[in-house]
Amino acid sequence: MIRILAAAAWLAAGAGWAEAQDAAKFVDATTVISAQLSPSGREVALIRRTDEVQQVLVVDIAKKETRVIQSTSQSSRFDFDWVRWKGDARLVIGATVELVRHGTSIPGQLRRTEDQVFRVSRVFGLGTDGRNAVQMFEGKLARLWGNVGSTVLLDELPGDAGHVMISAWESSGFGAWKADVTTGKVEQIANGGSETLYYATDGAGYPVIRIDGTANVQRLYRRASGAEAWLPAGEIRQSLAFDTPDFRIIGPGPARSQVYVLARHDNFDRASLYLFDTSTGDFGAPLFTGVEADASSPWIDPATRALVATCEFAARLACRMVDPQLQKFLNGLNQYFDKQATIQLVNMSADAKKWLLRVGMPTEGASYYIFDLATAQADKLLDIYPSLSGQKLSPTEVVTYDARDGTQLWAYVTARPGATAARPMVVLPHGGPEARDHYGYDAFAQFLAAQGYVVVQPNFRGSAGFGEAFSDAGMGQWGGRMQDDVSDVVKHMIASGAADPQRICIVGSSYGGYAALAGVTLTPDLYKCAVSIAGVSDLPEILRNERRDNGVNSNAYFYWRYSIGDPDKDRVALEAASPARLAKNVKAPVLLIHGDDDETVPVSQSILMHDALRSAGKPVKLIRIQKSDHYWDNWKRKDRLTLYQETAAFLKQHLD
Repeated sequence: MIRILAAAAWLAAGAGWAEAQDAAKFVDATTVISAQLSPSGREVALIRRTDEVQQVLVVDIAKKETRVIQSTSQSSRFDFDWVRWKGDARLVIGATVELVRHGTSIPGQLRRTEDQVFRVSRVFGLGTDGRNAVQMFEGKLARLWGNVGSTVLLDELPGDAGHVMISAWESSGFGAWKADVTTGKVEQIANGGSETLYYATDGAGYPVIRIDGTANVQRLYRRASGAEAWLPAGEIRQSLAFDTPDFRIIGPGPARSQVYVLARHDNFDRASLYLFDTSTGDFGAPLFTGVEADASSPWIDPATRALVATCEFAARLACRMVDPQLQKFLNGLNQYFDKQATIQLVNMSADAKKWLLRVGMPTEGASYYIFDLATAQADKLLDIYPSLSGQKLSPTEVVTYDARDGTQLWAYVTARPGATAARPMVVLPHGGPEARDHYGYDAFAQFLAAQGYVVVQPNFRGSAGFGEAFSDAGMGQWGGRMQDDVSDVVKHMIASGAADPQRICIVGSSYGGYAALAGVTLTPDLYKCAVSIAGVSDLPEILRNERRDNGVNSNAYFYWRYSIGDPDKDRVALEAASPARLAKNVKAPVLLIHGDDDETVPVSQSILMHDALRSAGKPVKLIRIQKSDHYWDNWKRKDRLTLYQETAAFLKQHLD
């Protein structure tokens, strides 16, 4: 009873909140998507996107001067993705490039006469004056797979002034290369096969870990720094999840043949931080094990590669400094932000005396700060979402609840203060499903809260980041345990007095879109409406699609069969959990939004649901977003605005 009362009490606090805000405030016309502090600590490089252009900028911190060194229009076939420093006078930039091949033959495919469009990643070098731009792999692009293979940054090589390590997909396999950042010329250091997925280096340009992958299994290989032969070092469960730390490489350790990894070792449920010795295959004792969650990315000194801080992200991010003096600084920063911020290290200066921090707060948005250890002072560099500056946003609280089997779970609840009675509520289950929500600024949740709704984001069983058993509890549970956990948080919020049981809608994207459709078909009396964005509607059909497009032995098909169920053995259960086959159960109106170029969940899934609901005489609307993929954060701003505005109008019609 104490827990229920506590969940509702904070919702009644405060008064005088602003009216619902325009979607344009939350779909910012200007955003910063990447920032990096220079080795000297004097400048910051960043990428800024507006409606019209994308720009690479350099900010002089002391002078507070900004210069644009590279620019491209949003209509181009070129997107800046990230930026890194290479010394103080040169940058390395990652970009996504759209290539069109006119009736060309691609290895492993039949010759096609129609044009094919490929989005590939590329790595470039650029002077901080905007001159001498060069593409890595210069002169050897014809070696890339079908002339459209990607190049990917592998190691920044901070100890080598003129080179970085990149990996590249060639026609012969996946290789590792040392690239000259001034000329773009490359030298091959390792050559894997067609099954190779990843390398990790010793920090001096030599690959010491290689990961190969086949259906449902990743094979790990190791070797000492300088050695030639690769030695087997075990297998890792294959996953397509956003963050699956069965074995995740962080970066080179303080000595050669040492690599920091997050791993589930010795059958321990949660991922711990280790210093993996590639010469012996020894993990050693864990450097850090989380108390409530998997260990997450540590803070590492860029020069010495010594461990600076260990972190875990349970309901809130918690980091602990190795040096007690630095812990005092972190404590001071948390106090400065009233313990309401998620503070993450982006990078440090070479002497580790200045830190670039990303600070995210539900009520403030997100910003970059420069923290100077000499003065113990944090100065805001810029807002990542400028249109939110001065806006009053909603607080986010962590609310615990009991699932029907007694398991204690929790959810993020975002709502503007001022209510004295139960309010309309939007349940917002995340995608994945082996993903999770994080504490901080969430634009969509804040937008919905600004409309006057209580927004609930449960980290249900099946979510990633809380140990293998917790994530595996969702496998094969589409429409089952995962859906029950979502339903149980709804019932908890009703019992707490926070939610009006007659005004509850479920909204989600990807797996969350499936959960929305499952909500109104499996528990039709619980919701008054549903919005499914790129959601799955027919489980046997999505498995058929994966098998057809990727092959019965592909990693993708193996993972989705593990996550959803076996289409032969589990057919009856899968059909019984497929919303498109349960349209007759629906009592609430449904809005479907889907990108036409979605290759993860094809638009046919929303078409199936739309047609099934229409045939059953149920109210439904389908909005297809032209030339848009699965991840709506990548959509053009006008299309994201459409998503926000259509969702808000639909909710207003059925909840207000």
